[in-house]
Amino acid sequence: MEAVAWCRERLLVAGNPLTASLLFAPKSRRDQILSLRCVASEIAAAASDSNDAAVAGARLQWWTEALADPDHPHPALRALVVSGASDCLRPGDFHGLLDGVAASLQQPRFERFSQLWDFSCRIGGSVAELEVKLLGGNDSTREVFRELGGAQYLIRIVRDLVIDARANRWLVPLDIQADYQVSRQDALSDRASPAMAGLVRAMLAEAVGRGQRAVARLDRSQRVQQLHLLALWALDRRLAGQIDRRPGRLFRERVLPGYWGNIWTAWRAARHALKA
Repeated sequence: MEAVAWCRERLLVAGNPLTASLLFAPKSRRDQILSLRCVASEIAAAASDSNDAAVAGARLQWWTEALADPDHPHPALRALVVSGASDCLRPGDFHGLLDGVAASLQQPRFERFSQLWDFSCRIGGSVAELEVKLLGGNDSTREVFRELGGAQYLIRIVRDLVIDARANRWLVPLDIQADYQVSRQDALSDRASPAMAGLVRAMLAEAVGRGQRAVARLDRSQRVQQLHLLALWALDRRLAGQIDRRPGRLFRERVLPGYWGNIWTAWRAARHALKA
């Protein structure tokens, strides 16, 4: 289980919501979920760690080939095998995530919010779908959690708006920019303007609203089966709430809710799901 231990050291660190949400996953499945999340994180990092699109593309191609090799030595991939996650997932199941991450290499510009939403679902939704399939969810469950994963990813896009803007990456659609008379230059300022704060809150409200509507479509058995994803969603709603109260924090720090507050939030979400 050395490979799983490597994943723990990689992901279960201060600031990562998995340190709280994973406590509420079924014990027999925790290593599998951790291994899956680690592979997804490594795939995303293959693109984000390089400013050269050709290099990042080559890395994604490497991951495509590595996922197809059941004996590959990469520790995250070994963890999929030793934890048993690879018994439930096939290399082709990761193609949606790989395609979504590849799309992010093109420095996408969106004219309408619907395009940003589709982009969020391609990445965040693909990861959520993988976890649903890992835990035996059916097609209707995967569809719901694809939307929920998209909402989670959108919240994180908002959380990183200023960081990304300073790295010459700007994902805010033109229609929302026009509504609030905001551009990337506003994110390069020292503090949030009233218009920028309004834009942040509007995007967060859209993400949370779409996520909550997706959750409302789940029945009790689906909620119990996907308890971990619901706990993780509660943590993202907590993150959205903290940003909504003080949008100016985005200009000073990368907002990371505290560990004990995350534990309490995840516990309440799990308890609510079990009592639903």
